[in-house]
Amino acid sequence: MANLKGSTYEKQINNAMARLEARGTSRHGTDSHKTHSNALATKREMYLKDFAKYATENNLSGKLNSVMTSENLNNFLNERLDGLATKTALDYTAGFNSMLKGLEETRVNIDHRATETLNSIREHYQSDFNQNRGDFETNRAISDTSSFLNNLEEIRHESAVIAELQLETGLRVSEALEVANNFQNYYNPTNNELSGIVGKGGQEYETKQISEELAQKISNLENIPSYSTYDRDLDRLEVNSHDLRVTYAKEEYEAKIENGYTHNEALKEVSEELNHHRESITEYYLNRA
Repeated sequence: MANLKGSTYEKQINNAMARLEARGTSRHGTDSHKTHSNALATKREMYLKDFAKYATENNLSGKLNSVMTSENLNNFLNERLDGLATKTALDYTAGFNSMLKGLEETRVNIDHRATETLNSIREHYQSDFNQNRGDFETNRAISDTSSFLNNLEEIRHESAVIAELQLETGLRVSEALEVANNFQNYYNPTNNELSGIVGKGGQEYETKQISEELAQKISNLENIPSYSTYDRDLDRLEVNSHDLRVTYAKEEYEAKIENGYTHNEALKEVSEELNHHRESITEYYLNRA
């Protein structure tokens, strides 16, 4: 097995594309994962450039294929797929996976643990896609959060507290559950602030202010729900956990506009509060809200 050739990522991408090239040949046989169309070539070049950009921004050293480790690929996809619709994320991971198989067929060294990680992420989106086939209207802001929390309280108090935490902070559900499970590690009672929360890609959130009432509710929780239990409780109200994050973004953005911020200023601050790497992701949230 070999590494991609070239002293720069650009040259290595060109080498990868040359290795995968199979336009005008049969799709069958050992070259089934190679590049047989112009459309596929365009997508694969995009995948390689996306990862090369991630590697550059995170100061990863080594050949492009060698830095596609399990950890790096996981962090890259968490960042790249954040905010995408389920079907789009599924298509991206399936296409990236096919490209890696094609590179392996050309004797390029690909870490098997990285492909296992990619398969795991792809299977997650496939499961989500299968469960919600025909209904992909996600990322919806909740119009009446007070009624929503009251209704969720009737289903399960603990889930209502986690939802309130998401609505006050904009955290992802995994991050909110981590904070609730280890509350004393993050909460400063002197100023009602949460700090030290690490999001996707290892990037730490800015300090979060929460109400004293919510802090007390979290401190008094005895049985924190699992992700699956929380998800089922939300589903009974036809809400998903990402809707709460979108709701936070919408309300924070509108409050800043009312206080005289320009669109770009408000977008930048909300993006930072959501721990997004790109403001375009936050703008996507706001357009869907």
